[in-house]
Amino acid sequence: MDSDVVLRVDGLSGGYGSIQVLFGIDLTVRKGETVALCGPNGVGKSTLVRMLSGLNRPRAGTVTLLGRDVTALSGPKRVRLGMSTVIGQQAFGSLSVRDNLRLHAYPNGHDDDRTDTVVDGALAVFPRLAVRTDQPAANLSGGERQMLVLAKTLIQRPSLLLIDEFSLGLAPVVVGGLLELVRRLAAAGVATLVIEQSVNVAMSIADRLLFMEHGTIIAEHTPDELRATPDLARRLVLGGHAE
Repeated sequence: MDSDVVLRVDGLSGGYGSIQVLFGIDLTVRKGETVALCGPNGVGKSTLVRMLSGLNRPRAGTVTLLGRDVTALSGPKRVRLGMSTVIGQQAFGSLSVRDNLRLHAYPNGHDDDRTDTVVDGALAVFPRLAVRTDQPAANLSGGERQMLVLAKTLIQRPSLLLIDEFSLGLAPVVVGGLLELVRRLAAAGVATLVIEQSVNVAMSIADRLLFMEHGTIIAEHTPDELRATPDLARRLVLGGHAE
């Protein structure tokens, strides 16, 4: 097995009850690599993230993290093994920014001094959050909430980062700052799988782009390949097979 492969998915299938959404998904993400998963709404992208993170069980196939089969493991166990998931802008609204971050430091130990150190380190990356540490998370803007959930991942120090709906509803200037953070994580060796509606955003950050249609991956391209053939990207993102 390739020692650089952080995430391997083989033949993953499943859905919700009697409704099958995914049909034999195969993919890999390597150390320090960012892979974007693109496609129109309803093709199964978010369902795939839920299965990878342990929120939904697949009917068939395997999920391997750092060489270990985690298909049957719960979400919390996957987090402890190095998988961190960002879905939307979820936070505990009644808790302060600092307390939200402290909660995510506890799985790594209950040492208060160490917790304060890692929380302060995460806040240093996001100056806009640092000035709002004592305010409830419910008072943050959409961009600030996205910063907060990404700050949580810094504290968890994952080997694999899964991000669903990365740029949805955010101003371009905010997206630009978040993209730079993901690039820094990749440079530090973190493997990242990003679910992204905007192909332009995906091309600006990903090493490879995967396109889904009807619960399967229909194409894989590099950003350079897509820039050279703009019509190809347009057809793929609209859910159409390309010649």
